[in-house]
Amino acid sequence: MEEFFIGALRVLGALVRWIIIDFLLERVSYYLGYLGVSILTLGKRPHKPVSDAMRLRISYFGILLLVVIFAFMIWLS
Repeated sequence: MEEFFIGALRVLGALVRWIIIDFLLERVSYYLGYLGVSILTLGKRPHKPVSDAMRLRISYFGILLLVVIFAFMIWLS
């Protein structure tokens, strides 16, 4: 019985981890990066449809923006 609960908790933990990674790193970072790139280039880039390589670069830029925003918030407090 104990092994069942441990296995169920592992599956639940993996599901929560996947949801956090999928939602935060892929969705939020992409849209934040897309907004940042659009502001930085005054709306000229990125063009739609966005390729997979460009989508990855935009997500990386979004992660960088998240880190900068959090660092700025910590610096202000």
